[in-house]
This record gives sequence, C-alpha cells and structure tokens, in this order.
Amino acid sequence: MSKRQPKVSYWQDAPMPRCQLVLFAETLEDRIPTDHPVRAVDEMLDRLDWSQWEAEYHGSFGKPPIHPSILCKVLLFAILRGVRSSRKIEYEIKHSIDFIWLVSGRTIDHSTVSNFRRDHPTQVKKMYRDMVRLAIDLKVAKLSELCIDGSRVLANANRYKTLTAEKAQRLLDELEQQIASAMKEIETSDELDELFDDGQKADQLPPALRDMEVRRAKLDEAIAKLQQLDVDRSSWVKDAKKNPAQLPTTDPDSRILPNKEGGYAANYTPMVVTDEACGMIVDADVLIGNVEHTALPTMVDTVQSEYDVTVETVMGDTAYSSGENLTEMEERKIELLSPLAEPKCQDNPAIRDDLSQPVAAEDLDRLPLNPQTKRFDKTAFVYDKADDCYYCPAGKKLPRSGSEKKVRHGKTGRQLNYTCYDCAGCPLADRCRANPNAKKGRKVTHDVHESARRRQRARMKTAEAKERYKRRQHAGETPFANIKACFSLRRFSLRGIEGVQTEWLWHCTAFNLKRLLNILAALRDNTQQTEQPAIA
Repeated sequence: MSKRQPKVSYWQDAPMPRCQLVLFAETLEDRIPTDHPVRAVDEMLDRLDWSQWEAEYHGSFGKPPIHPSILCKVLLFAILRGVRSSRKIEYEIKHSIDFIWLVSGRTIDHSTVSNFRRDHPTQVKKMYRDMVRLAIDLKVAKLSELCIDGSRVLANANRYKTLTAEKAQRLLDELEQQIASAMKEIETSDELDELFDDGQKADQLPPALRDMEVRRAKLDEAIAKLQQLDVDRSSWVKDAKKNPAQLPTTDPDSRILPNKEGGYAANYTPMVVTDEACGMIVDADVLIGNVEHTALPTMVDTVQSEYDVTVETVMGDTAYSSGENLTEMEERKIELLSPLAEPKCQDNPAIRDDLSQPVAAEDLDRLPLNPQTKRFDKTAFVYDKADDCYYCPAGKKLPRSGSEKKVRHGKTGRQLNYTCYDCAGCPLADRCRANPNAKKGRKVTHDVHESARRRQRARMKTAEAKERYKRRQHAGETPFANIKACFSLRRFSLRGIEGVQTEWLWHCTAFNLKRLLNILAALRDNTQQTEQPAIA
C-alpha cells in the first residue's frame, strides 16, 4: 500500500502551470458566466436595427470590416465599466476575458475605436432613441411627464490659456505690423525668383506670410466672438468691463463658467430630458455657455415630434422658470413645475388684506431679502392690478413711472418701471435702499411675463404641486450622477462642440442601455413570480 508523498513546498501548487498541455481546451463561452452583464449587453444590442450603420460601408471592396455592432458593444460596455480611454479599451480587448468574449477574439486597435466613437453622431442618437421606443412598446415609458436638467462638465482645455477682447486686439495689432513688414520686404525685392527660390509660384504668398494670414483670420474671428460675448454679458454681469469675457484658446467652443466643485474653468453645459415614469433619457444635447434655460421649448418639441407623443408636464429647477418659458408653456398648454428663482419666504407677511397699511413691526424680519443687496426683495412689494401699482412694506404706493427697453441674454423686451415718490423719512429706508437718503425713491420693475410669474408662484404653493415636484430630483439628477460617478465622465476627452456632443451621446446611450437592462430584469422577475404555482 503506497503512502502519499508529502508536499515539497508549503505553498499551493498552480492548478494549471503555464507550460502544461490541456487535453480538453476551454472555450470562450465557458469562461463567461450565464449571468455576466456582458451577455445582457450583447443580447440587447443584437436586437437593434443596424441597417443605417451598414449603409455607410461599401459592402464589396476592401478588407472585410468589423461589423459596427461589435464596435458599439465594445464602446458601450467600456463606458459601463468606467473605461473611457481608447488605449485602455484596446488593452481590455487583448487581456480582459469579458471583452475578448464580446469581440470573439478580434484584435481592435485604439485608433479604430477612437475614430468610430467620433464619426457616428447621427447613428448613436438613433440608437438611444430606439431603446426609448422599446421602453414605450413595453409600456414602461409614457413620456407624458418629463424632467429637464443641465449640468457642467469640464472641457478638454487649459483654464489659464484664454483670450479677452483687449488681449486679442493687442495680438492682432502686433500681427498686422509683422504682415506689413513682410509685405514691404516683398514689394522692395527686385528679384522675385530669389525670393521664391524654393519653387513657390510668383502669384502666391510665401509660407510664412500665409501662416500670418491664417492667424489674422483666427484672431478676427476670436475678437468678433469676444465682443458679442461682452455685449451679452453686459445685461446680467454687474461690471462687464472689469470682468470681460474670456475665450479658451485650447477649445474656443467652451466657456469659462463656475465649477460645481468651486472656482472657474472651461466648461460645457450638457443637457438631458428624462421620462419621469422609467427614468430613461429621451433627449440629450450639449450647449455652449450658461444658457440651459433657453433649451426647454426646443427639447420638448424634439421629444413630441420624435416619439409622436403629447407632453403634458415638464419639471425643472429654478433655471427654467424664466418669464419666456412660463408664457410659452402656458400658450402650449403644457404644465411647467418649476419654482421661481426668488428668496424663500414662508407665509410672506407682505401679502396682507389692506396694502395701504404697513406690515406689522413683528413681521418685518420675516420679509424676503434679496441675497445680493440684503435689502427688501421685489417679492416684498405687492402688485395691485386694479390701480396698476405696487405697495411697499411701509404701505406706500409705487405708481408706474415709465418703461424702457431691456436686453437680457440677447433678447430685447420692454420693462415697466414703478417708483415710490414718498421715500423721504421712511422708517424702513435702511432696509429698502442701499442709500436711505437718495433723492430717487425705490424702483420696482416687471415685464410682460409678470402675470405668468404670479400664476406660477400660486401654482407652486399648492400641496399637489409640491408633492409632484419632489419626484423631479430623482428622475432629473440620476443621469448626471451615473454618468459622472459611475461612467467617470467629469471631463470631456474630445474638443469642439461637435466632438463633445457626440461623446455625450455615447454616455447617454450607455445610461439608457443600463436603465433598460434593469427594467427588463425587473419585468422578467415579475413574470416568473406570477407564473409560479401557489403552494397549497
């Protein structure tokens, strides 16, 4: 009877030494568990229509290409895994068993991945919308109640390499002098052949001068853009001359904006519209600058036309309760649940039965204050429609004193002014005006959208609106939380508005894919539970 030989080494032996032959080779299919997420991604994308992608290929000549569905699967699965670099994706394809299984052992280099990711914005948009249509067919997406929101994502640009209009003009003047000097040298040259002895034709500028002309054209374009930005900023920036607009030179399409984490940097403004019922993204875009409130009507139109649905309600934060949006949504008979951007005040004491009487002394400290001026906010003044005037907290009347044109965010509108002529000696002057002894009285303004704001204020005070509005945060903020935290998109890799729009579409598509897989898994579990026989 043989005895078991003792182990020579204390440590565990390798179950499969590297040089050992294997009699029954393991297949790729055996290496991936049946419940692995990569199988769900592969199965879901196989259901989509790829004819539009295939139409971009010749179909007869050249080396057989990789089918676009394979590259889409790789890119979307990489995003779900938080892998964004094309070189890292190439590494995963060579070394990670789930990626190797997904591409069936193909070798795909990073340049192919990078070019494919950049070159198909239209098809990517169609892909995520096809997923939404599938959710509609499954009756989990209704698209009657939408949530709209925007965020900021860093641009692939250097914060400190920027131009202002003054700096760009100074550079242009220096360049003009260089061009004039170069042209003078050409004009005073007697022998053009000696000047163009490099084979350059006599009717063309030398390469150095051509480069100067290109730089001049770019500087002219930058100056025109910066001057327009300064004009737009002057309507809402307190001192636009001391704080001129800055244009990043690394990515001129981006804008210097406040960061979510603090400070300022070159940013883009990505947007999403989500369905409140299922949480999927039904429309997405990237905007230039802090203009997300202007996108509401356009994005609602896109959703209604793309999916042939009727939108009944849109939820958004205070950025979307602008007068233009409120009026337009009322005209379209679309309910907009969005609080007004004004100081919060519980049971505003300015609203009283007799407006000609001052607010009670014990309630003065509860009156809303403007967060910037620390004085009485406009909401501390109550409008009397019958007399077309405002009443201040002291019970004094502010009659209409005229009107003027006002430009805000590039739009011109008429503003009505209401001025108090009885401010002298008012006991509340120090709470109402920065200079209590100023000759001019306190002025309050409103525009043509003021009546819509009043109706919106009353609507948002109802218990029903408050309860429904609570759902906005989850549906509206979840996509940004997932895309930034789980998909690691806190800074765009591509530059230029077209590049970042395409990059954002890929991440929105990955979010929809993840959301749809979760929905299908929940539906499958519910079906299995329903089909189980009851236990006697």
